[in-house]
Amino acid sequence: MPLVPSVLMSFRVCIACHGIRVYPYVGFMTGQRFQCQDCLELMVIPLEFENEADYKDYLSIVRGSEE
Repeated sequence: MPLVPSVLMSFRVCIACHGIRVYPYVGFMTGQRFQCQDCLELMVIPLEFENEADYKDYLSIVRGSEE
């Protein structure tokens, strides 16, 4: 069985609601923009995490400071 090389994947996070449903929106020739599908926030630079553990650590810090 051939080995499948591991691929590093990252995911983008909304700067407003911290959701992970952030997708490219418009402006690829003039600069990328992204839109959150949860809160419809448009952003130029979303947060980006390389793994779920870092994202969960971030959420625990954010949620702790909101209380």
